Amino acid sequence: MQQQEIHLRRFMEHQPDECALEELELPTVDLEAEEPSLTEQLAAACRDPGVFRLVNHGVPCDLTARLFGLARGLLELDAANKSRLPGYFCGTPALAALPVKQLNWLEGLHVEADDTGDRSHSSADAADGEAGGSALAEFMEAVSGEYVAHMARIARKLFDTLACGELGLDEEQRASYLTERGCIFRAYRYPATASGAGRRQLGMEAHTDSSVLSILNQDRVGGLQVLYGGRWLAMRPMEGALVVNVGDMLQAMSGGAYRSPEHRVVAPGWTEVGRMSLCYFAFPQEDAVIVGPPSACRQEELYRAFSYREFREQVQADVKASGSKVGLARFRVPVSQS
Repeated sequence: MQQQEIHLRRFMEHQPDECALEELELPTVDLEAEEPSLTEQLAAACRDPGVFRLVNHGVPCDLTARLFGLARGLLELDAANKSRLPGYFCGTPALAALPVKQLNWLEGLHVEADDTGDRSHSSADAADGEAGGSALAEFMEAVSGEYVAHMARIARKLFDTLACGELGLDEEQRASYLTERGCIFRAYRYPATASGAGRRQLGMEAHTDSSVLSILNQDRVGGLQVLYGGRWLAMRPMEGALVVNVGDMLQAMSGGAYRSPEHRVVAPGWTEVGRMSLCYFAFPQEDAVIVGPPSACRQEELYRAFSYREFREQVQADVKASGSKVGLARFRVPVSQS
């Protein structure tokens, strides 16, 4: 993989120490819990640490296993064939055309779906001889026909629980602040690395998600880490559980009461097959104006009103100018004005 070898050489200076990394004990939220228990579990997890395990989520384990197998098979094609797959990326997917400071040691498949679960930028009808062939068609059908529908259901239930509870959003805000039409699905593969003893290669640089919620389905390899209490802590995979984290948009909607955690992924150094994960990102409508709660209810963070489109364009402008995302700090109200 010549392109990834270039990424590795450019990224060697960012090797994280892997020795005896302490684990973060994630809270667990039961999606089938009765009210008000679900609201209490969810709000507490969103406040601290902003990431949690989700159980009893209703995603069939055979669907997950099939999707992992199909994604791995496509991403293990030779470089010439997989580079022709619809939605294939290598490095930083959302900012591929921009001069990011760090290139990620990963590759993957990117799918955008509308509110019916149909993908909008790729055809599921792979022609004979097309890269991926029938495997690509089966993968896209599993994503757009089943998996995204489960993720949209989960995101909507989690968001509406918060919206009708602590956030106190009205019906119009609930509809515009989370839209199934704007979702993104990505299958990630982090190839194994051969870094020095006791150290491993960063697979994805430290960042926060620009989403409302991000829902991660990962294999048992591990490597996901969160910055908590000023330290990087490991998040151990748990079989059958999804990992959900608060995104920047939900942090802004809560006026800073909920935490969009900074996280990263370390590529595996002990398994030849690498690390695989499936991630669903839920977003607001582009023209939705994000307004936090009244100042009396806000806690540490105060943000001016902004649309998701404005936020996204600002992120792109910052990356173009400096190579890095600035994010919500751009939208904070100066202390003198709060």
